[in-house]
Amino acid sequence: MNFQLSLLVQLQQLDLKLHDLEKQQQQIPQRLQAAQSPVDQARTRSEDLKAMLETIAADRRSGEQDLSAHESHVQKMRERLNELKTNKEYQAHLFEIEMANKKKDGLEERVLLAMERAEEKQKELEEVEQLLQDVTQTLEQEKVALEALSAQLTDEVARIEQEKQSLLASLEKRIYQRYSILKSSLKLVVVATVRGETCQGCQLQIPPQLCASVKRADELLTCPYCYRILYYEDALNETPQCVSAQEPVAQEHLEG
Repeated sequence: MNFQLSLLVQLQQLDLKLHDLEKQQQQIPQRLQAAQSPVDQARTRSEDLKAMLETIAADRRSGEQDLSAHESHVQKMRERLNELKTNKEYQAHLFEIEMANKKKDGLEERVLLAMERAEEKQKELEEVEQLLQDVTQTLEQEKVALEALSAQLTDEVARIEQEKQSLLASLEKRIYQRYSILKSSLKLVVVATVRGETCQGCQLQIPPQLCASVKRADELLTCPYCYRILYYEDALNETPQCVSAQEPVAQEHLEG
């Protein structure tokens, strides 16, 4: 196999690895945010419940004060019964006391409802506080794991970049320039395999004569449709043949 073509295949493998590592690095903030979201939701719910409990407590205190004042008022009304002279006044005053007692029942119900609501919200708050504790612990564990992953990915990227630089030292400059131009337009796959008579880059059938030339793997040839550099995987197992800088390397295809 053409030595420069072999280097290009290796270069693309390294670039694909780098692309995968970069994707993993880009996903780290998203994973962190995904772990942070339940914490934010639980904390917000906890704060809302605490505010509700304060409102309920204030409403209960107000109800208790109203109830106490009303009970004093009813007690004074009962004391006035002994002061009334006529039966008519007495009966009218009893009716007022009865109405006052009904109002008292409403005030007592208001206080009881506030107590029930407080008990309900307090129970919910305890559950949310436990949830907040659990998701916060999960977040901390995820942070540690993601920090370790980030360091591992950084080391792996550095290792592959070093390997790539070592490979580029043996790759002819003009061939690497062609590879870079193709990469800028094709994004990922620049060097495509041929299976049967089909370019795996664009999935189009290439001419039989070109297939035969690609199989020989003694020069760099490109797909006439997508312009990817072509090779057969079987040729990778052959001993690469070094090509000097002066030897023509399918210039008419590379410059097309």
